Amino acid sequence: MVSLEEKLKSEFGDAILEFKIPKDNRIVVKVSPDRIVDVAYYLKNEGFDMPISAGAVDYMKNNVFEVFWIIWSSDKNIVLILKTDISRENPTIQSLVEVWRGVQKFERETWEMFGIDFKGHPKLKRLLLPEDWDYEKEGYPLRKDFSLKPYTVEK
Repeated sequence: MVSLEEKLKSEFGDAILEFKIPKDNRIVVKVSPDRIVDVAYYLKNEGFDMPISAGAVDYMKNNVFEVFWIIWSSDKNIVLILKTDISRENPTIQSLVEVWRGVQKFERETWEMFGIDFKGHPKLKRLLLPEDWDYEKEGYPLRKDFSLKPYTVEK
């Protein structure tokens, strides 16, 4: 039987940047950003059918955001983390809502808190922050360069 790693590398070649199995029932796949939608559709056809979460990690020193989607296969009881790196200067990635509708709110939260633009997302609007939040002045709360100083109370 051909493994998922072999299938992905055969189908997508160099677009598969990393494939790890850190423990039983867990898989991590890192993909080049330009192939994220294609790989997502492939994984859905392989049985990864239930989005659990999505988000980002700010690697400010490397000037990238690592964007991730966590998808569960209900048939195989395997959790897969699909991830990719994008530039902090132009934080844009294709939305995976067309693949898994259930990632919609996770991508909205990531857009709101990191400022990552998910192209093709049907409803990028505030979910958590106040309506009068000024991103230009206040920034994005989950970025490493966000300052908490204006929001702290002196004792």
